[in-house]
Amino acid sequence: MAHLKRFLNIGLFIPGLFVLLLAGCTSGSGVFVSKNKIVLAEQYPNVHFEQEVMIARISQMLIIGQMSQDERADLHFERGVLYDSLGLWGMARYDFTQALALQPKMAAVYNYLGLYSLLDEDYDSALEAFNVVLELDPDYEYGYLNRGLDFYYTGRYNLAEQDFHRFYQANNQDPYRALWIYLNELKFKPNEAKQNLVKRAPTLSTEYWGTFIVQYYLGKLSEQDLLDRAKVFVDPQSPEYAEILTETYFYLAKQKLNTGNLDEAETLFKLAVANQVYNFVEYRFALFELDKLKKADAGEQTEPMLDRRKTANIIAD
Repeated sequence: MAHLKRFLNIGLFIPGLFVLLLAGCTSGSGVFVSKNKIVLAEQYPNVHFEQEVMIARISQMLIIGQMSQDERADLHFERGVLYDSLGLWGMARYDFTQALALQPKMAAVYNYLGLYSLLDEDYDSALEAFNVVLELDPDYEYGYLNRGLDFYYTGRYNLAEQDFHRFYQANNQDPYRALWIYLNELKFKPNEAKQNLVKRAPTLSTEYWGTFIVQYYLGKLSEQDLLDRAKVFVDPQSPEYAEILTETYFYLAKQKLNTGNLDEAETLFKLAVANQVYNFVEYRFALFELDKLKKADAGEQTEPMLDRRKTANIIAD
């Protein structure tokens, strides 16, 4: 499943120190986070080697290649996607803007630019971009997800519901689509949210890690079960392990956030970020949520913070 480095300076990330700091600040978030142990994926220096080589090749082609405007636009877009996957979102935005100047009807480009605006909290610009995406391509599924996220984070939950449902209906086996409907329903009809998730659960495919997160949300798996299954679902030494940990920490954090456990939520969002899966929606919005928590601590009022206390007791039941 989608940003700015001002939220967290990944370039200064020191894994050992990061683990010690988190272990010192958490009051206990289950088996994933305990006083002397934090579950993180291994980081490998060469994991992004292929993307870096492709960026170099595309850059060379853009300098010396003879090509049409559309071909040049495609190369800027491809390089932008690569930059995005490396967390270099400023450079990605530049390439996407260049692609759009050359080819103004690229729905995927508007989707990325809208996402960056959303993560900048420029909600109006983001909404405008997602509307253009869906005008250009009404079947662009992630346009509905991202516009739904814009509505969700601005408290327009009825509108978010329409987009999340459209996204879910395109693939009702995908648990992440069901999870976002659930998280949104907690905001404006919390008494129905869990019951509705129970109804959607049977269609979810166990080929997706998120299906086990849904089972955890429904009380069918414990955190220990999740940890045990994660080690079987993918090789703990593989890059995919970082991906499922990113997802797990994000949705555990959302659960803590919605029950009012803000300190634990903050720790778990930081752990989602620590696995450095830059192009996952869970990574992007973990940064976003951390920024909102920081602003709330500083006394800035935000819509999600106003909702948490009202729904905490219902969700805990």
